[in-house]
Amino acid sequence: MTGGAGFIGSHLVPELLSRNYRVLVIDNLHSGRQDNVPPEAEFLYLDLGRAEEFSIFEILHDFRPDTIIHLAGMHYIPACIANPAETFLANVRSTELLTRALSRLSIHKLIAASSADVYSALDKEHPESEPAAPVNVYGLSKVLMEDMLVSAARADPGRSSVALRLFNVYGPRDANPHVIPHIIKLLRSHSSELRMGATETTRDFVHVDDVVRAICSALEHETAKYDVFNVGTGQATPVREIVRILQQAAGERRTIVQDRSLMRHYDRPSLTADISKISQHLNWRPTVTIEDGLTRLLSEAMATS
Repeated sequence: MTGGAGFIGSHLVPELLSRNYRVLVIDNLHSGRQDNVPPEAEFLYLDLGRAEEFSIFEILHDFRPDTIIHLAGMHYIPACIANPAETFLANVRSTELLTRALSRLSIHKLIAASSADVYSALDKEHPESEPAAPVNVYGLSKVLMEDMLVSAARADPGRSSVALRLFNVYGPRDANPHVIPHIIKLLRSHSSELRMGATETTRDFVHVDDVVRAICSALEHETAKYDVFNVGTGQATPVREIVRILQQAAGERRTIVQDRSLMRHYDRPSLTADISKISQHLNWRPTVTIEDGLTRLLSEAMATS
């Protein structure tokens, strides 16, 4: 697995170990931590975007995996927009090097984390059949990554590829300042009011535990030669509602101030998944409600403060 020391990977690795999989984690620790990796898993420090093809081939040849789960990459959109070259190294070149190394190995399945940012900015539920229309460099990098997954599947009759288009994943150990960690940081501050950017935008917030279950479903179910699945809840939740739930859980009532100077011009008004395909083909549906997921997350954050 690549990126196994990061946010989603740190939750996925223990689950795979509990299912009796042998796991090798490859990570450059840019946003992950080595102590997130259980000692039962093997760990290798490597910057996949800057590695040589032959070194990746040797690593995989020695470990002889049946499946690759590719989570490594940059996914905090402001950082991606500010650093397009690094974004393409982390998201595109890493995938290209990985798929070239796989061309000489017998790998049954390649599962990779794509993104809902491949979709247009239209205010609608997005099905997987919708043509890609990214509005930023991050979304573009994920479209190119998906194209490589298609090529990897075509190159070997015994291999399949799966792209999981993740919507807004939240939960413990998210090291990037996404909206939910940012709100919790504000709640833990001593400011007299909560100053935020756009609070009426809506997102499809899916808990990391449900994302782990989706990855395992893609691993353990038969999939097409190349398949793509949305991983979300199908529910649009305004940022203001996230603040309300967290404020209620924290027992506080500070005023929310929408500050136009904090708004980002590239933010889309909404992003919501159509999850009918993953429900039908992988027998997966989200189980963590937004209220329960946020309340648990806040409780854990307060316990570590």
